[in-house]
Amino acid sequence: MIIVVTQLLLTLRGIPFTVHHYKVLIKVQIFDNSDLTPLKEATVQVHGNQSILASDLTGEDGIVTVTFMYRPGTWVIVSASKHGFVTNSAPWHANRIPLYASVSLYLLPQRPATLLLYDDVVQLLLGSPGSRRHPWVQLQRKAIRSTVNASQVSLSAMLTSTRSQYELGGFPYPFGLENNSTGLNSSWVELTAVAAVCATLTGPNGTEMQVSEPIFVSVPLPSDSPLTSATSVPIWRFEDRTGLWIRSGAGYIKKDGSHVTWSFVASHLGYWLAAFPSAGGAVLNNSGLRDITTYHTIFLLTILGFMALLVLILLCLLLYYC
Repeated sequence: MIIVVTQLLLTLRGIPFTVHHYKVLIKVQIFDNSDLTPLKEATVQVHGNQSILASDLTGEDGIVTVTFMYRPGTWVIVSASKHGFVTNSAPWHANRIPLYASVSLYLLPQRPATLLLYDDVVQLLLGSPGSRRHPWVQLQRKAIRSTVNASQVSLSAMLTSTRSQYELGGFPYPFGLENNSTGLNSSWVELTAVAAVCATLTGPNGTEMQVSEPIFVSVPLPSDSPLTSATSVPIWRFEDRTGLWIRSGAGYIKKDGSHVTWSFVASHLGYWLAAFPSAGGAVLNNSGLRDITTYHTIFLLTILGFMALLVLILLCLLLYYC
């Protein structure tokens, strides 16, 4: 409360209020989720305040120590990525500057997809063509900006979707951001994820192909998904710079017998998430001051209530005996 009043007085007087930042070191360990071997040359980044605070590569042992300036009480996101693996991330938060901190992330290997190139469309799929029990992606042939020679095709595709609730933990942590939000910690929304998918298309020179047309995506829901009936579900795209999921419209959950599918139209390839905002739209506070103020307010109101009740009892006794 004193900090809040001091900040308000300084602001009214035109004096800038400085919030101290401290240097923090975090040891980050990256593992292959399939066999738990350390992953070398994985890119580790720390995201905060809508920017990248630190970035480095892991060594032969899959370990790197990242250093960045941190304001106690705020949230940052530690992410790890490597070619051929699904990007993963974890939130990090501390009210006091720790003497030592470590984060471990486990990366899921991406799954090679079957690639079908037609005159008019391009399809990425897992399993047999035409099967509804496997994920598939379809885009217009003209959406591929680079010229593709049909006689010498040098394209490769990856298509990875969640097959269980457990695999949701192998995708970036579900912190969401509405399109009209400020991007501060207080506007982050924790999401309840239903399914996730990652689709990439790589060209002859090893770079990801850019797509300029809508992409149709269909993903079977995990067998242990809590959703069993048809409904609409918000969809979110992953933003590399901030490490957050940005809301990007809605998808649809379709049920055909015992088969439940998530379908949506994406603006580009990459990471997509089907998720609902957590109950009550819970968001994260920047420094915990809001929670502390609320706690003290409730505490004081409780004391005042007991005092008022005590005075009322004394008055009743006084009137009774007089």
